[in-house]
Amino acid sequence: MAEAPVGARAAAWSREEWELDAQKLQRLRELRAEIQDLQSVLGHVRRGEATHKTYADYYRRTLSDIDEIMQGIQDGDSIRHLQNLWEQVRACPLLLKPEEDLSAQEQLHHLNTLDAQFRQIIYQVGALTIPARLNEWLANARPGYYIPFHAVFDDELPNWEDRERLLNLLAWSPMVIEGGIVDAANGLIYRHAREPIRIVGSILLLVLAVAVAIGIVIGACYLPVEAWPLQPRHVSTALIGWAAVLVGVLVHGGVGTVKRAQTQGGRPPILAVGDLPRVINAKVGQILLKLLLTLVGFFGLVFATGVENTTPLNTFLIGYSLDSVVELFSASIEQQAARQVTMLKQQLGVKTEA
Repeated sequence: MAEAPVGARAAAWSREEWELDAQKLQRLRELRAEIQDLQSVLGHVRRGEATHKTYADYYRRTLSDIDEIMQGIQDGDSIRHLQNLWEQVRACPLLLKPEEDLSAQEQLHHLNTLDAQFRQIIYQVGALTIPARLNEWLANARPGYYIPFHAVFDDELPNWEDRERLLNLLAWSPMVIEGGIVDAANGLIYRHAREPIRIVGSILLLVLAVAVAIGIVIGACYLPVEAWPLQPRHVSTALIGWAAVLVGVLVHGGVGTVKRAQTQGGRPPILAVGDLPRVINAKVGQILLKLLLTLVGFFGLVFATGVENTTPLNTFLIGYSLDSVVELFSASIEQQAARQVTMLKQQLGVKTEA
């Protein structure tokens, strides 16, 4: 298969090769539609639902239509590669002389070759057209929104490995996507603000949120509530415990990043410190949610086990497994609520559904 050379070429593309005018982009999309339709027809033949003779006229018209499309997209190294791939497809006997009888083995060989060539063409077209679509969508989105790459471009790049390869390529070419942070590991592209004042504002908001969280932890120790587990003498314990939860969350995120890097062939994650303010701006909503969950996890541990058992190790483990802990607490609350509703219905004489 010739997929590795394609990826090698793509990794060296410059930004100018992505900046195509609207007419060329439209022709490339038409090319993809023609190729995918032709691939679908050959799929019917492969499954024995039709013969090549049945689609002989369709093959001729499609070859002619794609030849015409190719005439309108001439310049550029990547376009030249597309044309070379199309010339290879055009040389296939199944398309040139569909009326001729070939053995089943010969047909299968040609079908497999065509399928591999079609996949390369579709990938090349997607690599040229998708960045422009992404930039258009990001320009119309607000900071914090994200584009689920695999879900959105499933029809344009049906093969998951090709989508993953293109997503990594976009992550390695930061100047191609404007106003977006590519999270290749999770298949997401986040929108961040372009104005420095808004980026600074999101950082200040995060600092304020941390200060408020600290204030909540301290304030909880001074609540004049009877049988309240936290007392003023527990302020230092509470602050250390909540900080340990926060550290556990950060460590869990770091471990997850390392694991994802291992699944990507052992390549280390891209850690550009200069991008940190933009990442904070793009993900400030998720960061604030995690911050809220640290409070939920910390107070949940205090109420469940008592402040005496709130050690730094316990709280760190709570932070490390915060998602599971919150899910466990949520399930417990839902079960208690369901039991209370059932009891209330019984007291009121209301029949419960089976």
